[in-house]
Amino acid sequence: MTRYVTQSCSRAPLTLALPGVIRMGQEGHSWPKSVLFITLSGVHGGAQPGAGGRPEQGRGAVPALPRGLAGLDAPIETKLHPPGVRAEWVERAGLIKELAHTTARLVLVDAPAGFGKTTLVAQWRSSPTEKRPFAWVSLDRGDSDPGRLWSYVVSALTRACPDFDGEAILQELQVQAPEFPDSVLPMLANELAALSAPVVLVLDDYHMIKERRCHEQIRFLLLHLPPSAQIVIITRADPPLPLARLRAAGEMAEIRARELRFTPDEAAQLIAAVAGIRLGAPDLGQLMERTEGWPAGVYLAAVSLRGHPSPHGFIREFTGNNRFIVDFLAEEVLSRQPAEIQQFLARTSLLARFCAPLCDAVTGSTGGAAIIEVLERENLFLVPLDDNRQWYRYHHLFAQLLRSRLARTEPALMATLHERASAWHEQAGQPEEAVQHALAAADAARAVQLIARYWHAYVDTGRAATVSGWMRALGDDRIAASPLAAHCAAWAAGFAGDRNGARIEPDPASPYYALARGTLGFCHYLSGDYAAAVRPLEEAVQSEASLLLVRMFAYAVLAMVLVERGRLSRAQECAHAARDVAITGDLGRLPQTVMAYAATGAVQAARGQFDQARSELEPVLELRRKMPGLGPWSTIVPTLLLARIRLEAGDGAGAAELAEEAREALAALPDGTEALQARLAELDRRIGGSSQEARTAEPLTEREAAVLRLLAGTLSLREIGNELYVSANTVKTHTQAIYRKLGVSTRHEAVAQGKRLGL
Repeated sequence: MTRYVTQSCSRAPLTLALPGVIRMGQEGHSWPKSVLFITLSGVHGGAQPGAGGRPEQGRGAVPALPRGLAGLDAPIETKLHPPGVRAEWVERAGLIKELAHTTARLVLVDAPAGFGKTTLVAQWRSSPTEKRPFAWVSLDRGDSDPGRLWSYVVSALTRACPDFDGEAILQELQVQAPEFPDSVLPMLANELAALSAPVVLVLDDYHMIKERRCHEQIRFLLLHLPPSAQIVIITRADPPLPLARLRAAGEMAEIRARELRFTPDEAAQLIAAVAGIRLGAPDLGQLMERTEGWPAGVYLAAVSLRGHPSPHGFIREFTGNNRFIVDFLAEEVLSRQPAEIQQFLARTSLLARFCAPLCDAVTGSTGGAAIIEVLERENLFLVPLDDNRQWYRYHHLFAQLLRSRLARTEPALMATLHERASAWHEQAGQPEEAVQHALAAADAARAVQLIARYWHAYVDTGRAATVSGWMRALGDDRIAASPLAAHCAAWAAGFAGDRNGARIEPDPASPYYALARGTLGFCHYLSGDYAAAVRPLEEAVQSEASLLLVRMFAYAVLAMVLVERGRLSRAQECAHAARDVAITGDLGRLPQTVMAYAATGAVQAARGQFDQARSELEPVLELRRKMPGLGPWSTIVPTLLLARIRLEAGDGAGAAELAEEAREALAALPDGTEALQARLAELDRRIGGSSQEARTAEPLTEREAAVLRLLAGTLSLREIGNELYVSANTVKTHTQAIYRKLGVSTRHEAVAQGKRLGL
């Protein structure tokens, strides 16, 4: 316990000697540091306290510091001055208007370093709309002492308000043990209530205050603050004050990082003011993406752009390793953290997103939840990713800096950290992150095993590009050395329309050959390129080494392609083959066999056998819908087919229902579905009817409709008869009836009129 002993100026002044010892004058007497002698006389030229005198103070002078501070800490004038206005500041008009109109007793401006908190409040203070005086205190670590804190607050209020009388409060602060809740703070509240005009008290850098008593005293003042005063707290961390209570009562206004982020226009203004250049929209957009609107990041980029020969090149390479970014974050953020926090930040920086259990698994500790709580409270560039405060990520530039530090300080540990992250994500059912971390750990064997387990689900849900990205990360050499990797690569390349990639496997004796060729053919079919689809599908069905499910699928898709090309006889053969594989392979009416039944239904519909087609397709499609995890592609195709069949059979309502189902599925898929969208649009047009003529014209019979569809191809009347199992004369009779009903005289006109009427 330190003892404070007062000495008059008649004794010799103190001089510091060896550490731990204070020597007094020439007598050579020394005491341990626990005994501290303080000279009080002569402070600010005032009389000695023993004489009962006190220096005369004007309204503009800084009051004498309370007893216990004078002689040790002279008043620091700059702590009571707000920052001056600078020409390059970006005007935050919207935020300033919001601040100027709030009547809340507490204004909390709370964000990480470099978000322009102090700048915003200084702009608010000097704005034309704000008429109140601002009492400003810039806090530092020494202000965690209650006596020093409140003496600076009183000094700031005295400077700002001519009718604020802090004399009695300062007298109370100079006693040995001031009674803050019972005396000092009530006196301060009363003085504020007596002001003739309102005042704003700004406590800048409030995160510097660590003493619990100071927080309790601020809390007392907040809860007893008169309407004539408003307190502004500028901080990097949530203060331990009754924020929830004030928020619920509507007594607190908050400005946080989300509001302080620069908009593209504000960033452009700052860059123009600092660097004297105007970035194009693409470069500005990239800078905003990198900085996430962090004002300090934008400013440091602007400083770096001054006189730069290639602004575009600079923006492209601007990262958390920029020397200005590194210096700022290292000095303002990292250096202020304990070693434990710094290590946690670095080791978790390789996680694109994280939660407490994941952090524990990666770092090998059990304190992740507590540290994340500290990081969030301290505003250490932590971005919440959900409303439950479970998942987070770091600010992009901050994460880049941390990863660079990790690579420099613990390079041998990085692979291990990635391996731990991969294992955790796999166990948590998050395969994408598991694969990414396995690749980052350069664990090719683990990556291939994970890809082989999950590629089908990704491809079937329209995520083939993700699988392709994994393949590129593996590299051609590793793919060629692994049959499993080649298998996955073939599917991914096929769904991406990459012909060369789909030929990874050139050996027809390999079971993956049929998979690659069948996938490529299916992609051509989905894109509407039926001519290009035939050859790879024919090659797939001819491969004797193919897996049963792959062979069935290839036969089914080939049958549907041949229907579109008017080759019904061969289409029927392929449809029967697909059914045979399903039956002999004991696949039956499983959801995975839907394409085989869709192929049979497509052939039957082309021949006008709509009732048979419906009974063939509806049961297995219903099974397919109950297992959405199987993927959309083999569901959308038969859904559109069945909708067309229902429409042909006169069930417009049923067709519309299926069309809407297909539309919802397509809306959730990435680009590349133009052909399917076109089929849906044509179906919608036919369901709605394109003209009155379509509703009043004499309808075609089922057989006439089948003939009309085949007339659109290149088959002769005899060949059409062969496809429909009727004579050429019968086809000719149907053709004449079609001409009459459509009001045309040639085959070309009939086809054109049929398309126009949606037939």
